[in-house]
Amino acid sequence: MTDALTGSVGANGTNRPDDIRTVYALLNTLLSVPLKVSDTCSAELIRGIRDFQQGFLSRPDGRIDVGGRTWRELTAAAERPEREGMEEISGSVGQGGRNRPQDVRVVYALFNEILSRPLEVSDQCTDELIQAIKDVQKMFMSRPDGRIDVDGRTWRRLTTPAGGTGKAVLLSFDDGPAPTGSLHSILDTLDRYGIKAEFYVLGQEVDSSPSAVQEIADRGHRVQNHSYTHPNLAGLSRSAVRKELKKTQESIQRAAGVTPTKIRPPYGAGGWSPYDRELAAVARELSLSIQNWDIDTEDWKSPKGLGPGKLAMIERQFSQRQNQTELNVLMHVLQDTAEDLNDFIEQLKQWGFSFARP
Repeated sequence: MTDALTGSVGANGTNRPDDIRTVYALLNTLLSVPLKVSDTCSAELIRGIRDFQQGFLSRPDGRIDVGGRTWRELTAAAERPEREGMEEISGSVGQGGRNRPQDVRVVYALFNEILSRPLEVSDQCTDELIQAIKDVQKMFMSRPDGRIDVDGRTWRRLTTPAGGTGKAVLLSFDDGPAPTGSLHSILDTLDRYGIKAEFYVLGQEVDSSPSAVQEIADRGHRVQNHSYTHPNLAGLSRSAVRKELKKTQESIQRAAGVTPTKIRPPYGAGGWSPYDRELAAVARELSLSIQNWDIDTEDWKSPKGLGPGKLAMIERQFSQRQNQTELNVLMHVLQDTAEDLNDFIEQLKQWGFSFARP
C-alpha cells in the first residue's frame, strides 16, 4: 500500500522530504528513465508531475495535493496491475467488420463488463452490439463507425484497465444539504448504483439541517466546504474569506464529525489556476485544496435538471476533454436533478464511464 502524503508536493507545495521521496518512488514506477531521487523538490520532479498531469488536466500545475486528483491518478497508475488473460481479436468486429464468431464473443464479454444491462451474447454481430460500440465511440470519435479494428483506437479504449473508455467521472453536488427531500432522493439513487460522491455544502444550511449532513457522511460520501453564505469569495478580503471557510469547517465538524479537505468556491470564483490570492492563502491555512469542476451540467438553468435538453451540451464538454481520464461532474442539490439522476447515470454508463470514488 502506498504511503499517504502529509502535505502537497511540487510547485508551491509544502514539500516535506518524506512526501517528496514518496512521489519520486511513484513516478519512477511509470517512467522508462527514472528520476534521480532526492529529499528536495527539483525542477525535474515538477516537470515529471506536469508531464504526468498532461493526461488528465487541461492546466497542469506541477503540484500534487493531499487526496487531490493528481494523487489519486498517480497512485492508481503506479499500483494498477496489467490486464492479464485478455483475449485478442483476430479481425475487426462490428459494422462492416469480419465478425468471426470467436472475436464477436470477446467483444460481447468486454461490453458486458461495463454495461448495467448486459447484452445477450451471440456468435453473430447484432445491431445491438453495433449500437453499443457506437455509444462508446461517441466519447472520442466525431463520427462513430460502430466497428472495432485489431489494435485500433476503439479496441485500446475498451481494453484499458479502467474498463469501458478508460475514463471515470466523479459526481459532485453543490449547495446542499437543503432541500433535504431532494438530498435524500439523490442519496437513494447513488446507493442503488453503489456510487460515492462529493457534496459541497453551505455552512448556514449545515447549521439548519445538521442531521442531513450526518446522513451524507454515514452513507459513505465526502462532505466538503462550499462557504458559509455562498458569496463571491474572490471579491472578499482575506479575513472575510477566512470567516466563511473556517465557520463552515466548524459547522461540518460539529454536525457530522468529519473535517472537509476541499473547498469549492461559489460560482467557481477564484478557483481556477492561478487561484485568487486570498482564497489560496486561507485554503492553505485550513489545509484545504481548491477543487472546481470539469463538466458543468448547468442543472440549475431552465429547463432545470439533467434531462434530454441538457445532454448535447454535456456531451460537448466531455468531447473537449478527451485527454482526461477522470472528470469532475458538477450538479446541485435540486429536485429536478434528483428526479433526473437515475437516467443521467445510465447515460454516463452508455457513454462508457465508470465512477470514481472521492
